Amino acid sequence: MEKQVFRCQSCRVKLNIGGLDSLAQPAQTSSGYRHTSTANGALGGSAVDESFILLDSGTKKGAHGTNKNLEESFVMLAGSVSSLQQAPAHGPSSGIPLQPLDERFAQMARVFEIASEATKVDQPLCYECLHRVQDEVELSIRQAEQDCKAYQAALARLTQDDAKPYTDEEFVVEVQQAEEAEAAELARVDKLEAELAQAERELSELGASSSELDGLEERYWHDFNDFQLQLRAHIDERDVLVNKMEHSAAHLKRLQQTNVYHDVFRVWHDGAFGTIGGFRLGRTAETPVEWDEINAAWGQTVLLLKTMAQTCGFTFSSYRLMPMGSYPQIADKRGTHDLYGPVNRVMCAGYDRAMVTFLTCVKEFSDWIITQDSTFEVAYAIEQDKVANLTVRLQFNSDSKWTKALKFMLTNLKYCLNWVIRQQLHGQPLSTSATSVMASTVDQVSTAVP
Repeated sequence: MEKQVFRCQSCRVKLNIGGLDSLAQPAQTSSGYRHTSTANGALGGSAVDESFILLDSGTKKGAHGTNKNLEESFVMLAGSVSSLQQAPAHGPSSGIPLQPLDERFAQMARVFEIASEATKVDQPLCYECLHRVQDEVELSIRQAEQDCKAYQAALARLTQDDAKPYTDEEFVVEVQQAEEAEAAELARVDKLEAELAQAERELSELGASSSELDGLEERYWHDFNDFQLQLRAHIDERDVLVNKMEHSAAHLKRLQQTNVYHDVFRVWHDGAFGTIGGFRLGRTAETPVEWDEINAAWGQTVLLLKTMAQTCGFTFSSYRLMPMGSYPQIADKRGTHDLYGPVNRVMCAGYDRAMVTFLTCVKEFSDWIITQDSTFEVAYAIEQDKVANLTVRLQFNSDSKWTKALKFMLTNLKYCLNWVIRQQLHGQPLSTSATSVMASTVDQVSTAVP
């Protein structure tokens, strides 16, 4: 069987109604009457004995001086939870029959129904809901009191102003004026509502225009960002091209200032020796240079003179230079002469004829340059087999004088080479044949054996 419980009629929480068990145990007081306690939460914590006084039969008199029993003194409520409970079997008997617990619940429920009808509030209530209802009732009382004060103040003001009630005609006029004012206000309200509707339509149109503008702005920024990306890519590409152009221009300038003759034929000196391409031309008692190095130097020298002559389009009168690495030769009308060693100082007539013939070729080329440029002159005068009065013959000559003569001859070749380079720098490019000559020259230099 489901346990019977009471719930708060507002928040539906279960209520713990204390004292129901004590209703079945009446207590005898010293004054000769008995009382019992009821539920604390539902009835606001008051006991039954505070509401009812149960008189013993025949001990008290009523208002008219007659003895009345319990039924005659009080109106008994059906299902009441007063002290009409039967005492326990072992206690003294009061003559009141005992009631079971479920009937006591029914009596409590009836009490709550009567309380709900009297207070216009559903009973029972918990403490929190009871306080809330109490606050609401107090608020209603305060508002009612304020309304009463307002009515009293209005009545006092009317009394002070000696106001008189309107007659029927005046009342009708006032009502008509109020109705006219009300009609005017209603017309004004209609006009304002029409203006409000118009404003809402305009606002809707403006909202649509704003949405369209927002879309246009978003597309604009997308296009702007795309353009910025393209512009940045273009700027980066332009910067790369500019850097390449600057690098290419610098490289071109270096190439323009670089001459292949200086790289292939580097004419310089090393103490008492004249050098070409790093090879020493000549020998002394202190420094006996190997003939392989001397032969390589002669090969470079012959190749240099032939290359300059072909570049400038000059042809020797009756000589032909044949640079062949470390075994160069020179041919004339009398035959071919070897310009490489080793040779014997006594038996070196052919070697001497080759050196003298080469010196004659140098003189012819320098004389031709003078015909092209009157300001040009060599460093050392060449007369037959002598350079600056030093013979290039090895027979019956000392090594030091021979080496010095060869050094002077290389110096004159250096002067001729500088003139050819200046002509190229002044806007006289090599011809097609000259370019092929330079290519073959490089090949021949690479095959030279020191």
